[in-house]
Amino acid sequence: MTAVAYPAVVLAAASAVTLGAIGPAAAHTGEHTVQSGDTLGKLATAHGVSWRDVYEANLATIGADPNLLRVGQVLTIGGAAPAAPAAAPSTAGTYVVVAGDTLAGIAARHGTTWQDLHALNLAVIGPNANVLRVGQVLAVSGGGAVPERASRSDRAAPAPAPAPAPAPAPAPAATSEAYAAWDPHVRPAVQEIAQQFAIGTVLTRPGHSPTQGRAADFMVYDDSAAGDAVAQYAIDNAARLGVDYVIWEQRIAGAWTGWAWQAMEDRGSPTANHMDHPHVAFVAG
Repeated sequence: MTAVAYPAVVLAAASAVTLGAIGPAAAHTGEHTVQSGDTLGKLATAHGVSWRDVYEANLATIGADPNLLRVGQVLTIGGAAPAAPAAAPSTAGTYVVVAGDTLAGIAARHGTTWQDLHALNLAVIGPNANVLRVGQVLAVSGGGAVPERASRSDRAAPAPAPAPAPAPAPAPAATSEAYAAWDPHVRPAVQEIAQQFAIGTVLTRPGHSPTQGRAADFMVYDDSAAGDAVAQYAIDNAARLGVDYVIWEQRIAGAWTGWAWQAMEDRGSPTANHMDHPHVAFVAG
């Protein structure tokens, strides 16, 4: 086991995460009218395709949130996807949003953070950083929408403040070697969750599901409240962070479950049953 300081990246000791494969039904094409209880995962399995293919083919109907279907919507499943609206070409310093983009993924590709990218494009994206729309043109460099700060000479000198208490060491930046075990587009999300909840140890290893670079075990040990908070944060920010599914306390939630928890089989030990860590899996970059 190889440990890297705060958060630790351990490459050999996390529990195995194995999802049972579901054999797809025979693929066919056609239209489906959404009924009560439908999810993209259920419809995709029934038609022998992936939920992302169904979502991308019906983006104009479903909207920005793949978890939200409405009774009566008519979806095209299988076959060629309907033509998407022509997106404006990207130019220097800008990026045009395409289906499947997340703010964290775009930020990682342009060497910035999702927070800075959101602030730069607040007027375009709006207050909810999880909602991007195909065809939006985002500024990825320059001043843009970030409000101009007052010059140093315009600001009153602050009163001397009492010496602060020593702060805990922050998690390393997403570009540091502590995050080298994860794929580049995953590192900012792992860093954000670790810092948000002061998780000192995050694990991955060769063979982790879905891959070593796209899975992270946030070790909370016997702090179940922290585990609840980490798991819910990953679910609430799934679209922005590029989360594929979450496993916590012998339960799993993903887009195919409508992000509702489903029970899993007993794997024989607290760690194997994810009682001491939420397991967060991320989509491919």
